[in-house]
Amino acid sequence: MAAMGGIVLCLAYGLGLLVSGLPLGNLTVGLISIPFTTLMGLSVALPLAWAAPRRWPWGPTAKTWILAGLIATIAPLYITWRTPVPGINDLSHFIDRAQSISPSHVLTGQVIEEPRLNQRLKGRFLLRVETLQVADSQGEITFEIPVTGKAYVTAPLLQITGLHRGQRLKATGSLYTPQPALNPNGFDFQTYLLGRGAFSGLVANQLDLLTPPHWGLWSLRQRIVRAQVKALGSPAGQVVSAMALGRRAVDLPFDIQAVFTKVGLAHTVAASGFHVSLLLGTVLALTRSRSEKLKLGIGVAVLLSYLCLTGAQPSVLRAVIMGGAALVGMASDRQVKPLGALLLAVTLLLVWDPRLIWDIGFQLSATATFGLIVTVPPLMARLTALPTPLATLLAVPLAATLWVLPLLLYHFNTFSLVSVGLSAVTTPLVMVISLGGILSGAIALVWPTAGSAVAGLLTYPVRLLMALAAGSSHLPGSGLAVGQLALWQVLGLYGLMLLAWLHPVGQRRTGLMALALGLVLVVPLSLQAIGQDRITVLAAGGELVWVWQDQGRTTLYNSGDAETAFYTVQPFLRQAGVNRVERAIAPILPTGYPSGWQTLAPEIPITTFYSTGEAPYSADFEGNYQRLQVGQSTSAGNLTLQPLGTDNPIMRLATPRQGWLMLPPLDLPLQDYLAAGAATVLPSQVLVWDGGELSEALLAAVKPTVALCYGQTLLSFVESRLRHRGIEVYWTQRDGAISWAARNGFQRYLGHHHRSAGLGD
Repeated sequence: MAAMGGIVLCLAYGLGLLVSGLPLGNLTVGLISIPFTTLMGLSVALPLAWAAPRRWPWGPTAKTWILAGLIATIAPLYITWRTPVPGINDLSHFIDRAQSISPSHVLTGQVIEEPRLNQRLKGRFLLRVETLQVADSQGEITFEIPVTGKAYVTAPLLQITGLHRGQRLKATGSLYTPQPALNPNGFDFQTYLLGRGAFSGLVANQLDLLTPPHWGLWSLRQRIVRAQVKALGSPAGQVVSAMALGRRAVDLPFDIQAVFTKVGLAHTVAASGFHVSLLLGTVLALTRSRSEKLKLGIGVAVLLSYLCLTGAQPSVLRAVIMGGAALVGMASDRQVKPLGALLLAVTLLLVWDPRLIWDIGFQLSATATFGLIVTVPPLMARLTALPTPLATLLAVPLAATLWVLPLLLYHFNTFSLVSVGLSAVTTPLVMVISLGGILSGAIALVWPTAGSAVAGLLTYPVRLLMALAAGSSHLPGSGLAVGQLALWQVLGLYGLMLLAWLHPVGQRRTGLMALALGLVLVVPLSLQAIGQDRITVLAAGGELVWVWQDQGRTTLYNSGDAETAFYTVQPFLRQAGVNRVERAIAPILPTGYPSGWQTLAPEIPITTFYSTGEAPYSADFEGNYQRLQVGQSTSAGNLTLQPLGTDNPIMRLATPRQGWLMLPPLDLPLQDYLAAGAATVLPSQVLVWDGGELSEALLAAVKPTVALCYGQTLLSFVESRLRHRGIEVYWTQRDGAISWAARNGFQRYLGHHHRSAGLGD
């Protein structure tokens, strides 16, 4: 009964933290909210305390249920209290003032994390700031004030060379306020930095070191990485180091990360419970003839050493706590229950940092471990016809994939159909490389040359693993976009899976349960795609990107440059469940053309290109290309395309419900000329322009009811004039992506509740 009471209390705490994500869950701590939430908690706990002991006499007592209600009530308040907020003198409060004085800002402070590379190959790190200085155009300091808080600093690669945690420096650059996600499935930079306690950013162009580097664990990690890269070269050396220490401790090339993530092998290059279990199992095997106390001492020492080297990542912390519990149980002749150890480890981590409940990596790690514990044994029982090693290779990845699938679909909107088979094939390689990497790293700490020699033995295994991952990434279904799951679908999927685990009916009717899972997952997404009629103008940093989803068919106007295609267009299409673009309209643009299409097309096939110029993308292009003639209308299914400019990409798109006039930046005389020469074809319900001045003649010819600005700036007097004429005005830079749907009309992305990707590290 005591054990069951502990389980109820732990689950109540976790449930309370999850409630903090609901609209009314994350209440402000204060004199009003504490009694209010306590009353709500007791209103649930008291009926349970009265009814549960009667129906469940061997379960928790009434006092336990009341305590569980109080814990669930306090949990949302606790996570609110632990969520960082800017202090009185936080740097974020002075950004606007500093920007109004000068674009050049100088921060002095201490580096509090090891610099890493971002996807643009620039250095990034957190700086605990001490002073803010503002310099004029001659470099003279005109404003200086002591500040507090953290700043997220990005700097050129050469500037961070030799920079390490603990050093003080002076960083010169431009301050900015981190922005939230402006598009569906976009990266929420503001929330990402909030999770790290930072509210300001600095794009630095110069770093001046004020103190030399101090010794730290970074030097040990660097010693290991250098020894392994020396033996294996790049990127194989970084892959081995990441499999031994985790990718947080190693700058693994982003193209390698992308391939491993796409085929479902991301966990192999991240220090996790798998690596800790492998390490602990090896230690126990080597010390099997020793006393239990010696096993405990050696095991704890190895676990703590590995924890320090990996940087105390949540997945490693959880696994270390579970491993430590297993060691203590062995030393005291007590059997440790895996589920109990997992629940204890997760609860302790959430008490230490309750915000981990929203960390994607933490969610996936805990769920995968739970799946391995509860699902591998029944799977092994059904695979008795296979040899035990082969059955294990199939059961382990299948169990982990099954339980993390709803979370993967919810957060990333994609799934790899080859992940289970590839995991089964590569598990022996992963075990060899991980153990070999850990062994060579341990030796390199003492003797780098010997560590390199041991790492050299991993040449063929790591090359084979990389080749298998790269080859599988090109297979059909390796990165299947499924669209955005609703929260009720995720809860329904996990509810059915728990029913299959706990209830005899679910255990016997496996076929029926599989059908129910498929219905909850597939049917809503299919119905949504078939009945969809939605147009979205993305917030693309001043570029015009227009997407029409029409009953399962997708039309894309402009991919933007390579960066826009990769960071904005691809994530949006994944969230929308788009695996093929039926119609791609490629306007001739002065910059970044056609690099965006070259980035997008290999990942998302395109059926037909439409453009007034040459085909923007030809390599491996299997679709059709249709050239548009200026002034002529071209039908593409139920869409009509009409280019109106010879030297400028002026385009009118007509759907069955409305017309859209796409305008590039045009000066006023050219606008008047367009209005006079094409007055009969210009009328459109929606005018899309860059935010500059609009001529009266053009507005009179177009007669829009909606004006949508995609540019970086919107002239205030132009917006006022448009509103005075009764025209609705939207601006992607301010409102986020603008979408139109037949049911809801026009909507601002930032004006509605949304959930963004990239909350994990």
